Amino acid sequence: MITFTRPLDTGKLRMAYNNDVAEFYSTSENTPAYCDVSFQGQEFSLRLYPAPTGKFFINFKDYVSACINTRNFEDVLHTNLQTPHPQSFIYDATPGTLLITDVGFKIWFSETEYEEQSFTMKWLAGAEQLADYNYFAVNGTYLLTPFEKYTANHYYLKYWQGYPFDIPVYSNNNSLTIKNNTNALSQTFVLPGNVSRIYLSDGRTDESLEDLLPLVEGYNKLSIINSGEEGENDKFLLLEKIPYQCGIYLKWLNRYGCYNYWLFENTYTIDRSAKQLGELSRDNANLEDTFSRAIQIGKESQDTMKIIAELLTEEETNVLQGILDSPKVYMFTGKPFAQSSYRDWIEVSLKSGNARIKNAKQPLNNFSFDIELPARYTQTL
Repeated sequence: MITFTRPLDTGKLRMAYNNDVAEFYSTSENTPAYCDVSFQGQEFSLRLYPAPTGKFFINFKDYVSACINTRNFEDVLHTNLQTPHPQSFIYDATPGTLLITDVGFKIWFSETEYEEQSFTMKWLAGAEQLADYNYFAVNGTYLLTPFEKYTANHYYLKYWQGYPFDIPVYSNNNSLTIKNNTNALSQTFVLPGNVSRIYLSDGRTDESLEDLLPLVEGYNKLSIINSGEEGENDKFLLLEKIPYQCGIYLKWLNRYGCYNYWLFENTYTIDRSAKQLGELSRDNANLEDTFSRAIQIGKESQDTMKIIAELLTEEETNVLQGILDSPKVYMFTGKPFAQSSYRDWIEVSLKSGNARIKNAKQPLNNFSFDIELPARYTQTL
C-alpha cells in the first residue's frame, strides 16, 4: 500500500507556482526499486528513486507550472456581448488557468511486481505568499482577485465606465448568481467551466451587463451565490463604479492567474530615447568626390511612460500592488465607449518596480510607475 507521510489533500485547490511537496513510501515488505509518476493527458512521466529509508520525494511545482501555462499568460479571449443573451457575458477561462489531472503513483519492486494508486488533483496558475496564505477548496467558489485584507470571503474591485472590464471566478458548481444588494437585483449564469470571466463591459455602454444587472454610481455590494441559494459559502464583492475619466488603462495578470484592471491618472508623461545602431565606413574616394565618410545604419527608439495613481486607499492599494509581481502587463489602446477586442491591448513592461505599499504616517498611498512601451519601428540598413 502506498502511504503518504502527510495525507495528500485532494480537496485543496493548489497553486502551481508554490512549492507542492509530497513524500510517500510503500508499506510492502518488498524493497522498492523506483516509482513512476504520471500525469493524465500529459506527454511525460517521472521516474523517482527512493532514499535509503525507502521513501520517495516529489515537488510538483516545476512539472505543474510547465503544464498549466499553455498560452504564455496571454489574453486573447474574443468576446461578443449581446444583451438579449445573458450567457454571452460569461466565458470559459479554464485553459491556461486551471490544470485538472489524475496523478498516478506506481511503485515497482521488480520487473513484474508493483503497486499503484492515483488521485485527481487541481492546480490554479497562481502563487500565494507566506504572509497572507489562503486555503482554497476544490468545491468552493472564489473570485480570482486578491481578498480584502484580513478576510477570506470579501473582495474589492473598481470599474470605470467606457472601458472593458471583467470579474474572474472559480467555481465547481454548475451555476452562479450575482446579486446586487444595493438595489436588490440579480442575474444568474450557467458556468461554462471551472474558471470563468464575467464581462461587465467590452467598452460599450449600450451593450453591457448593466442592462441585466444594473449598478449604481459609487459602491455596489454584490453577493456571489452558489447555485442560486444564499449560504455561508457566498462571497461578497464591493464593486466601485466610476464615471468615465481619461487616463492610461492597464490590465495585468494577478497572483491567481486572471486579470485586474486600473485607470491611471491623465497626468502621465512620455520620454523617448533614441540610440544610434552604428555606422559603416565609406571613406574610399578622393576628397573632391566625397560628401560623407560614413553611412549611418539607423537608430533604435523606444518610449517610456511615467504613470501615476494618487491617494489610494488600503483596498485600492491591495489590488494595484499586484502589478509589481505580474509577468504580463497590457495597456489599452482602443477608444473608450467603443467595442474593443484583445487586439486593442498592447503588451508593455514595468521598467521601475518600486512602490511604497504602506505608509505609517499617511493612510493614503501614491504609486508612480515607469512603463516601457514596445520598441518603435525605424528605418535601418
